Amino acid sequence: MGKEGKPTGVPILCGKDGKWKDKLGKCLQTDDRIVLLALGDVKYDVLSFLNKRKGIEILKLVIRYMKKWEKGTGLKAIVRTRSKQSKM
Repeated sequence: MGKEGKPTGVPILCGKDGKWKDKLGKCLQTDDRIVLLALGDVKYDVLSFLNKRKGIEILKLVIRYMKKWEKGTGLKAIVRTRSKQSKM
């Protein structure tokens, strides 16, 4: 459970192999919140993918340094399917 009492979502660890895209597609069909986690250069692939998809709504995006600095920065994105009635 999150701080607001809402579930944070289904976690997906994003890797270089791109298998996370298939998992994301399956999870988006259920209208759940999805938490995408990425390290290193993969975070740029995740951001690019999310930017290209119009049907995905980004609820929260956090980029920060990991506890061990040699790991670099990490990305945490909470996304869900964009509802058809909300337009941007």
